[in-house]
Amino acid sequence: MPETHTNGIAGVLCIALAACAHAQASDFATIVIDYQPAPGQLINDPLFSDPQQAIGAPVGGGAYESDNSKLVTLGAFGGSITLGFDQTVLDDARNPMGLDAIVFGNAFYVSGNANRRWAEPAHIEISRDVNDNGLADDPWYVIPGSHITSPAAQWATQEWDDDAGTPIPPEDVMWYPDPQFYPWIGSYYVTGAFQLPTDPFNDAIVENPLGLDATEEGYFGYADCSPVMVLPDGVLPEAFYTIPDDPFVVGITEGSAGGDAFDIAWAIDPITSEPADLDGFDFIRITTATSYDPHPFFGEKSTEVGGVADVRPTKTPGDINGDGVVDQADLGILLAAYGTVPGDEYWNEDADLDGDECVGQTDLGILLAWYGL
Repeated sequence: MPETHTNGIAGVLCIALAACAHAQASDFATIVIDYQPAPGQLINDPLFSDPQQAIGAPVGGGAYESDNSKLVTLGAFGGSITLGFDQTVLDDARNPMGLDAIVFGNAFYVSGNANRRWAEPAHIEISRDVNDNGLADDPWYVIPGSHITSPAAQWATQEWDDDAGTPIPPEDVMWYPDPQFYPWIGSYYVTGAFQLPTDPFNDAIVENPLGLDATEEGYFGYADCSPVMVLPDGVLPEAFYTIPDDPFVVGITEGSAGGDAFDIAWAIDPITSEPADLDGFDFIRITTATSYDPHPFFGEKSTEVGGVADVRPTKTPGDINGDGVVDQADLGILLAAYGTVPGDEYWNEDADLDGDECVGQTDLGILLAWYGL
């Protein structure tokens, strides 16, 4: 016989309350693993040199204007930042368009045309903590995007020194990492990256290679290429900045947060170019991928990062109220209907997660398994 509304509820309530005590995992990267900037015009500016700015939710300025209040710069070619999550970002088919993560920068559209943008592209690499030691020491895989067709062939390096009297850049030594901010960087060092083609990525204004009237995006899969939208009033960052933009369509998808989204399934081995077949990743590395070619007016291309998000599934099992997360509100709804069947006063069809026409222990188990996600 089905359980009554009150029988056994005290016991399951104790279990549920214990689950509530667990801290929810973050939707955003939570820790800086490594920060190795290349020389650049902003790296010694305190407003742009704090890698902690890449932690948590971004701050968006909209399609035609960037908000630069929460960003870290990576400097020129080969400058990078490595971030970690407090939960594995999964390759989840339930995510919108199958996209799994979003990298946010400070790109914006120019002159009202979404096919022309101020963008400072970086390539993206991901790594799974296979040995479960919390360190980013497992293999790395690259997201090839539209223009990394042969990672091994496109790998390049760049020398840097702090001596204006040598041919080694930067020409302006004020762009070289200041020892007071970067004591681990000496007077000479080398950075490397999978170099993106000069056309279109090194242009001051990056234009869609498919044309200025195109509706299909001509490049995708790289960081700091798409605008970050302004957080709507009354909406939590966790609920907004986890909604991806369609990377294959020009313009920002209605209702999305913008940024540059990618699918974990795109990842490949950087040596063999074979699919990585990852089920998820724990670490992400973002690296400026445009060659060093200072523009007389704009300066060099320096990727900026304001956050990395784990895309939320369209509907998570246990998300009874449909707000995008399984939390105490969903638990309360289920407990109010616990032990009921269709026709009972407290029956709630949405709380019947397993569809057996009884809100019981199995439904509670499903909810607790997804609690905090």
